[in-house]
Amino acid sequence: MLAAPLPLVRVAVRSPALAAGVAALLGSFGLSLTDGDGADVLVVDDFWLTDPEALAAELEGIAGVVALGSGAWVGTLHELAPGGWAALGPDATPAELLAGVLAAAAGLAALSPEEVQPARDEADEIDPEGVTLTPRERDVLALLAEGLSNKRAARELGVSESTVKFHVQAVYSKLGVQSRAGAVTRGVQLGLISV
Repeated sequence: MLAAPLPLVRVAVRSPALAAGVAALLGSFGLSLTDGDGADVLVVDDFWLTDPEALAAELEGIAGVVALGSGAWVGTLHELAPGGWAALGPDATPAELLAGVLAAAAGLAALSPEEVQPARDEADEIDPEGVTLTPRERDVLALLAEGLSNKRAARELGVSESTVKFHVQAVYSKLGVQSRAGAVTRGVQLGLISV
């Protein structure tokens, strides 16, 4: 199974400082950025909410959109986004931003963790599509979503780097992927990690 290519991202955030920060974070995850046409995902801020027609025009030919700002985006994004979308708060973590971009590119809808309530207490015990991860594999997948290297994940978990590599390969195998980005995307799709 071939891993899906990483999406090309265009950052259209009004604040130059925020735009630079978002671009730097996404670049650090290995995503390619563009200032022009050809983007797969558009990252916007609340400024775009004031002119939904302009946003709709910007979204033509784009697979998904990530909105950073208020929760008021959900209804607008649901109506305007041609494919996937993510509505993230202004304090979204780097991992949430990455997961939002990957979810939007994959045609999924994603909300910040604060907006999502588990449907039931046994949410961690759900076995989506026959995929069963051990608690340690879930920990490793969550650290992959945060962008941690094997070495940093090993320090975080208090285990050896070889142990983390073993768990990463087990996660890849169980999710049917061959890359970290693929594992995070599949984990989001299956509800194993939240964005």
